[in-house]
Amino acid sequence: MTKRIKAPFSILLLMGLFTLAGCGQDESATSNNPTLSSERAAFQTNIIDTSFVGDGVPATPPKEIFNLISYPAKDGQMAAYVTPDPQDGKKHPAVIWLIGGYGGIGNDDFFWQPQPRDNDQTGSAFRKAGLVMMVPSFRAENANPGRYEMFYGELDDLESARAWLAQQPYVDPQRIYLVGHSTGGTRALLASELSSAYRAVFSLGGIPDLKKRIEGGRMMVNVPFDQRNAQEFKLRSPQFFVTSITTPTFYFEGQEYYWSEFDDMGDVAKRKNVPFYTYMLRGGDHFNIISPVTEAIAEKILADGGEKTNITFDKADISRIEKNIGR
Repeated sequence: MTKRIKAPFSILLLMGLFTLAGCGQDESATSNNPTLSSERAAFQTNIIDTSFVGDGVPATPPKEIFNLISYPAKDGQMAAYVTPDPQDGKKHPAVIWLIGGYGGIGNDDFFWQPQPRDNDQTGSAFRKAGLVMMVPSFRAENANPGRYEMFYGELDDLESARAWLAQQPYVDPQRIYLVGHSTGGTRALLASELSSAYRAVFSLGGIPDLKKRIEGGRMMVNVPFDQRNAQEFKLRSPQFFVTSITTPTFYFEGQEYYWSEFDDMGDVAKRKNVPFYTYMLRGGDHFNIISPVTEAIAEKILADGGEKTNITFDKADISRIEKNIGR
């Protein structure tokens, strides 16, 4: 079973993290940095810990909900769950859902069993809304080939997953959306800084700075890269590359666990006319926001049928999300 983040542990951990977040704000977010893509192209990550263990072979899903497929990536075939072809001859909008935690997409029935509304990490709102949904795993996760790199090479696999999904005959390649929670939310932010291929990107509870996250408390898995090299942290931290974003990107987090760095990132985005928007949700924590936020996103996607995305969240939208927290 995947190493999913559990609420009791996270409450203690994140309290320490947000104390750190308010201290010593880094000015790098406000400087004219090169793009994430260009800095990655000039860098080779150094993986020194290979102790990561994936979840094992994913369980076989009910055929009416998901197909278990393999998509081609640099290191080989990677497992994913994908909505089956509805056989209606139409091209449908699709959501790539990036789960939080570590290990992959699990080896049990988690994704098709009912989950508590105050902590539904399955992204079920999207399939319930009738959207095509893909839940990918990446290198070293599950039983996949490759080595775990923690927010680095996995982004290349994500692009391979998106490219595979775009080729499916029942998917509209111009209407692929990326949504992630926690670990998946951080991956979504980094992907938005690397690619303009998504129609819109949504991060729920991603982190801005990996170094501060690691310093804030115990990690659920070992850090695989050489921590003596500051560039290893920088290239895994969305805070430093907000100006690389070209696709509308939306960040949501509960008030209890909101990182103040996202206010800094939002300020940079406003000054630089970057389509990045942050929302601190009153009454929310890291988990109870998932259901109301994903339901709101699904509704926005279904209404987003123009040549370019029309998705925005106004005060009324945010108020509705906050009212639905815990309901």
